[in-house]
Amino acid sequence: MNPNLTLIQRSKRALLCASLVVSGWMLAQPAVAQRLNAKLAADAVYSQLPELPQENQYVRRKGNKPAPNSTLVSRLIRYHTQVKGRSPQYRFDWKITLADYLGLYENLREEEYPGQSYLKTNPMESDRKLIRQFTRKQRLALTQALSDVYASQVPQQAAPPPEKQQPEPPKPAAAPDPEPISRPKLIPLPGSGSADLLRPQTTPKSSSPQSTTPTRKPTGESQKLTF
Repeated sequence: MNPNLTLIQRSKRALLCASLVVSGWMLAQPAVAQRLNAKLAADAVYSQLPELPQENQYVRRKGNKPAPNSTLVSRLIRYHTQVKGRSPQYRFDWKITLADYLGLYENLREEEYPGQSYLKTNPMESDRKLIRQFTRKQRLALTQALSDVYASQVPQQAAPPPEKQQPEPPKPAAAPDPEPISRPKLIPLPGSGSADLLRPQTTPKSSSPQSTTPTRKPTGESQKLTF
């Protein structure tokens, strides 16, 4: 078995599994970005990557008039969003689409390629050849620019208003400290010998000797007072 074919088959299986997982998750995503006009999105990509080829030299079937709005990037966008129905907001999905152009995932079909219904020449082969000539750096830059353009169109969800803080309930007033309870003073019980303290005290007799001078009795005679 050719090892190159085995590697391609493994790559296809890996991309298929990843695509199914991502596509299932994308079903719930907003479709605002998918409604962005392919021409406007392509113009935004070319403004970021002006070195990309325009490839808008094709002529319309009716009137042989040029179709300058049918560019390489606009057809790539239509194939991605309209033909394959992939999400344009994520770079991984754009890598899967480029894998189609490189022949690593799904095959491109001429009957459904963008531009085949109104252009004289189907641009599918030329577009596929150009993308295969891109370097890896150019392909990464292209997928990044495409995802950035569409991601910027998704309205940002408004942040929920901040919850109003409920006023705190008033704190109860602090109870005053209880007054200390006055306890009656205990009178000590009398001990032994305490009864003697209740007896009246007697004045002790003076032990000093009495004066020996005799007291003179009045005689009734007048005496001369001298001062």
